[in-house]
Amino acid sequence: MKKPWKILKTMKSIQENSKNKTIILTGMMGAGKSTVGAVLSRMLKLGFLDLDNLIEKTQNLTIPEIFKLYGEEKFRNMECETICSINPGQKLVISTGGGVVESKKNIEKLREIGRIYYLSAPYDVLYERIKDDTKRPLLITKDPKKALKEILERRKMKYECADFKINTENKTAREIAEEITGIYEKINS
Repeated sequence: MKKPWKILKTMKSIQENSKNKTIILTGMMGAGKSTVGAVLSRMLKLGFLDLDNLIEKTQNLTIPEIFKLYGEEKFRNMECETICSINPGQKLVISTGGGVVESKKNIEKLREIGRIYYLSAPYDVLYERIKDDTKRPLLITKDPKKALKEILERRKMKYECADFKINTENKTAREIAEEITGIYEKINS
């Protein structure tokens, strides 16, 4: 657990950072980033940007189609280009794709843009939420359950480096958005 002085010092540096108006949601597939992001943007009257949706619109292809036609590496390059096109200091809620943390450059750029909130949930909860979703290219395997577990294990430490961690288990999108709103209002008052 962080010591109170360290938390206060962190809060002070956050308050002094003018780029705080942007909320960036990260986490595994099934964590609720897109759903929570939409609710949060309405609650705080901020713009909403879903990176995966933006990539789909600019490429005129779905994420599974991009993976099938060009592969994951090309998709990750598109993701990085999209992130790099966002200017810091905007009042936005940004929902990222689950793999955004795979690139150090992405994380560095996201830190310039705003504060990162990791929406976390245990593996079994994530699996229950997405087990019937056929639009997850990384889970189109013989054993999607095993694939999800491996992806989570590989990314977990990268997610943990977020500014804030929000547990989404047994919470509605509204409850999660309210929790983030509480943090947002404290650091931006």
